[in-house]
Amino acid sequence: MILAAKTKSTNLLLALVMVIFFTTLQSSSCSKSDDVAAINNTSTTPIAGSWRVSLYWDKKDETNKLNGYSFSFNTGGQLTASKAGVVVNGSWSESSTKFTINFGTDPVLSDINGEWLKLEKTASSIKLKDDNSLQDDQLTFVKS
Repeated sequence: MILAAKTKSTNLLLALVMVIFFTTLQSSSCSKSDDVAAINNTSTTPIAGSWRVSLYWDKKDETNKLNGYSFSFNTGGQLTASKAGVVVNGSWSESSTKFTINFGTDPVLSDINGEWLKLEKTASSIKLKDDNSLQDDQLTFVKS
């Protein structure tokens, strides 16, 4: 009888260990696929063509600061802005919800540096809003 109780107890313990093992294995595989999905959402796929800013709102309409610039979102996260023959190099990336722009310390273009929330992205426009909910900054690019 003692041997039967030990065997039953051992079988129960073994079953419990197997349940914990498979539960852990299942949850870690879900976590891994979620990580891969997040990585795959980051993109620097080129957005073909030339773009211009149709709206830049930073507490007031500041679109005129960016008038005359032509923006190109290129392969590998390279971003260029050109105006009157002067080219400024920067970088860009995007995820499913965010759009990041970085022109370094350029006196004009650094104003649009940062992470933006993507409100809309179509073949002809990209509408962005500051990712800080306390700010009302907006930036809209349209195809030139």
